[in-house]
Amino acid sequence: MEFKVYQDKYLDKIVSLWNKEVAEKSIYKPFTAESFTEKFVNNKCFDPEGFKILFDGNEIIGFGHAIISDVERFPGFITCVVVDEKYQRQGHGSNILTELEKYILEKGKDVVRLYFFNPINLEWIVPGTNADHPNAPAIVINSPFYFLLLANGYKIRTQEDAFYVDITTYRIPEKVLKREEENAKDGYNITLYDPNKHHGFKELLIDGLNNPEWYKAVQDNLSLEKPYPMLIAEKDGEILGWTGPIRTQPSGRGYFAGIGVHPKTQGRGLGKSLFCHLCDESRKNGAQFMTFFTGKDNPARNIYLSAGFKIVQSFAVMEKTLK
Repeated sequence: MEFKVYQDKYLDKIVSLWNKEVAEKSIYKPFTAESFTEKFVNNKCFDPEGFKILFDGNEIIGFGHAIISDVERFPGFITCVVVDEKYQRQGHGSNILTELEKYILEKGKDVVRLYFFNPINLEWIVPGTNADHPNAPAIVINSPFYFLLLANGYKIRTQEDAFYVDITTYRIPEKVLKREEENAKDGYNITLYDPNKHHGFKELLIDGLNNPEWYKAVQDNLSLEKPYPMLIAEKDGEILGWTGPIRTQPSGRGYFAGIGVHPKTQGRGLGKSLFCHLCDESRKNGAQFMTFFTGKDNPARNIYLSAGFKIVQSFAVMEKTLK
């Protein structure tokens, strides 16, 4: 057995092994040589030294990938470990994992975490559907990789649940519309953001909710030549809730960056109204389904479940401190 690092001449065999051992047996999407190159090799953080390939003679029997983000505060990441079925349960997965951990230590990181800030986003298919999601948030619970990590000292930090619904026939529930009528009497409205009428994204997302990622999503959208529409809850022009942007991805997925309501106006059902309108506007915009994930302890999950979403897959955020 011998380890080598990534070279383009191994590409076809790597893709073939991924498709046979991962795509055919799990939720993850298959690769072509082109899509693998775009996903891994062309990523600005990719380092061939972090892509370990295990050979038995001239045969590739497994591989694994580790990566260091260009964001200094992030830990090291491991993307995957794949072993040919003929060589499984012989310690090769653990050996590949050890090589990846050595690489991460050499790069100055002493913590490995497997979660959604990995620069490599693995796409997956919602079980029983043709719907896909652009990023697996962590490790599929009870998968072979999950058990390999547990056996090698990785701990579960938290759980992320993935939600899905077909929105082709979605309609806003009557009880939500009635609640909106009551809120409107007090001056609270759900509408599309208009820069000439509305203000206060920073006050909502930074000062009120302390969520710079959502604020960045808003600013990135507004910086576009033609920004996508965004839904807000407002009173007297002040932005008190937000969700969006409203856009449909090529797969038919309705995009969802997040949803938030200012603490001073929570309890009025504004979050539920915003989310229901997002589903409806996404449907009108041509989306066929929506997927997203959130932490198992996030109270917003009650909004999603009440809107008809189902939990379709659970993921474990896993971590190990290296010695």
